[in-house]
Amino acid sequence: METYEIRILRMDGNPAVITQQKYLNADAAIAAAKLLSAGRQFEVWNDDTCVYSTRVKREMRGPSPRPAA
Repeated sequence: METYEIRILRMDGNPAVITQQKYLNADAAIAAAKLLSAGRQFEVWNDDTCVYSTRVKREMRGPSPRPAA
């Protein structure tokens, strides 16, 4: 069993609730986080590694390509 941290996120992406618990594996921690989050965004961490996140990550790209003239 390993210790996982579940972070339920606010709308701005900052943690609203942080809880730590021992789970058999990452899948068990993620299943618990889905129940705890009640549809809100969340992250599951194991030490310094994020093992699961529902955050929408926006890719930083250069300027959008323009059609040829």
